[in-house]
Amino acid sequence: MSDIDSKVFVLAGIVMKRLLSGEQTTGQFCLFENRSDGNTRTPIHVHAKDDETLYIIEGELTAVLEGQPRRLTAGESIFLPRGIPHQLMNMSGNPGRYILIGSPALFDRFVEEGGHELQPDEVVGPTAPEEMERLREASPRFGITLLPDWPSPSSHA
Repeated sequence: MSDIDSKVFVLAGIVMKRLLSGEQTTGQFCLFENRSDGNTRTPIHVHAKDDETLYIIEGELTAVLEGQPRRLTAGESIFLPRGIPHQLMNMSGNPGRYILIGSPALFDRFVEEGGHELQPDEVVGPTAPEEMERLREASPRFGITLLPDWPSPSSHA
């Protein structure tokens, strides 16, 4: 794999190594290995055009779907279907690593636009306001809606 294929990005405080891009999979999916330092939380959001599948390699991650938390540990996986509000967090204080598959491939281009490429010697910390603004601006172009809070259950009926 060439350097261009395995770029490393930072999005919402998560280090995301792109293992396969949509270009490499003819748009079928994209594949990332993600690292959280143990103090990360994505915004509550919903994807309109793609699904996510996660597999925990080490540590733990809490996936919150429609306001319901599910704690995942090494060896566990979860499917996050499009149209369902969700949030991913690792507030354990311990590092975690997980695989993320976006299907069809769309999320990889969002990560490029909404995040930034990891710089040599960069120490990744909490999301800075300008990073959050870039994420907010890129989201609608990829069918992602950021939500201020969990929708009431009746809004999905």
